[in-house]
Amino acid sequence: MKQIKTKLGTTIPETTRGIVYLCEFKNMTLIVTNEILCDNAGVALNLYAEIPNPESQLVMGKTYEELISNLELLHKNMINEHWLLTLSEEL
Repeated sequence: MKQIKTKLGTTIPETTRGIVYLCEFKNMTLIVTNEILCDNAGVALNLYAEIPNPESQLVMGKTYEELISNLELLHKNMINEHWLLTLSEEL
């Protein structure tokens, strides 16, 4: 099974189903300042919804494999100029 780490270098337990990245957006760069790993995707979604920080990002998956796949996509997007431009326009 493929394992990747969070942007802050945390190993992701196989029980994790949601990750909330608390971020700052500066100079077209999304910087992760903190992260919350959750064993329940619903809890992660609720935390994300209640955090008054529009730069924050959420990734979830019904399975560990789906979570990792979605996290890899988010990590790619976080360095994609077009995605960052779209994010800046939405902020």
